[in-house]
Amino acid sequence: MAGLMRSRAVRAVIVLAVIVLAVIASGAGLAPKAFAQGATDYPIPSSAKEAFSPIGEGFESPIDPREDLKGPKHYVDPREARLKAERYERMPNAPAFFRDTEIRANSRTYWFGEDDFGFDEPEALTTGGSLSYKSGYIADFFQLRGVLYTTQPLYANAFAGDTENLTSDGDQITTLGQINGRMKFAGQDLVVGRQLVRTPWINPYDVRMIPLTFEGIVLVPEHKAGQKLDYIASYLTQYKPRDTAEFEAFSNGLDVAQDEGVLVNGVSYHGTAWNVGVANYWIKDTLNTAYGEIDYMLPFGGGEGEPSFRVGINTLDQRTVGADLIPGAPYETYQASARIVASYRSFVFTGSVSQTGDEADIQKPFGFSTSYTAMIVTNFDQASVRAYLLQASYDFERLGLEGVRFHVAWGKGDGTPDAANGDFANQDELDLRFVYEPHRGRLQGLRVELEYVDWQVFDAGLPSDDLTQFRAIVNYSVPLL
Repeated sequence: MAGLMRSRAVRAVIVLAVIVLAVIASGAGLAPKAFAQGATDYPIPSSAKEAFSPIGEGFESPIDPREDLKGPKHYVDPREARLKAERYERMPNAPAFFRDTEIRANSRTYWFGEDDFGFDEPEALTTGGSLSYKSGYIADFFQLRGVLYTTQPLYANAFAGDTENLTSDGDQITTLGQINGRMKFAGQDLVVGRQLVRTPWINPYDVRMIPLTFEGIVLVPEHKAGQKLDYIASYLTQYKPRDTAEFEAFSNGLDVAQDEGVLVNGVSYHGTAWNVGVANYWIKDTLNTAYGEIDYMLPFGGGEGEPSFRVGINTLDQRTVGADLIPGAPYETYQASARIVASYRSFVFTGSVSQTGDEADIQKPFGFSTSYTAMIVTNFDQASVRAYLLQASYDFERLGLEGVRFHVAWGKGDGTPDAANGDFANQDELDLRFVYEPHRGRLQGLRVELEYVDWQVFDAGLPSDDLTQFRAIVNYSVPLL
């Protein structure tokens, strides 16, 4: 009886969230563009310890954007363990390359609509997902990995190309976004080919149908439980934007015709309470980006039923380099931010502030923002903008509703509208986010997300001060082998 009551309560909460967000969206107008910037592909935290830290996630080349995340609580998928046991029983003497092969299907259906400051109103309903393959190791040294991605339009209006869930012409996308060889030796992992890369400034940023993927060579330490030191040495030649099947040079993503890749170096330390690290990204004749962060869990509270607190500061520095081919060069700019996170009994509250330099906006086409004031659409990273952000979330598992989480955030930015920031200075944003993701039972593998955004920009001479978005995403992941 108790299980039946919890099941009905979960359905009631989902229906209520759908109704509330749909009513808000219908009153505000719908459609999308290439604005979404915040780290919304990261799970909603249920404690200060689970809050997202760019340097806290370290450096990695995962096959899935959420694979081996360090912050959120980990859940065991019994379906994978069952398939593995069946393989070992069926092929006890087979080579590990075949016996340990894993194949997983990830489906995604996505409604995305935006009213773009009174201009176009793109809308699209898309479906698709990915099929991933990961072999076992040959001689405990070499592994093959690959992922095929696709997004297919079920409905698309004339402006659907602006959603970034389809091509710029509103057509389907099918692409081999990952195909790589992974080698482990002397405690190192070396990955060569098309792959996902997780670092503070370059990362999958999985908020559309297809994540950002990259091509190149990545060296990171072989990740083990309790590992404290993390680092990366990498040269990436190309990346694949979300709205195309083709890869292009990193410099092209910054409006530079010359084809250049990016040299990536970074190191971080992860202790019981500390996450500290730096990373640097150099693109010849274009841009250098340096990032540093100190993240600390305060040494009191944190036990069951006790409050916990976390503080952090970070800064991202960008400056043009070499021949200064990037538009607007030469310039130097930065975005610095600080935050405090407090949690108590599944409530999480965050307050953060940031300041952006006045010479240029922050450039970040290769991942989500590193700023603590990052939201779903704006990160307050326009030139000269000062910002503060308040956010709260709650995990309903304490009430017996496993997998149900809600997040609300409001941020405000102020600055001087000018040519450097395109008059996008004085602004505020409201975000609402609802997630249902059960981690046990017959619905394991399902993730339903609803998001509503209202971004207001003042004194910019636009037909309307408002950009509004509504998104509904249904994901389902199932291991096949």
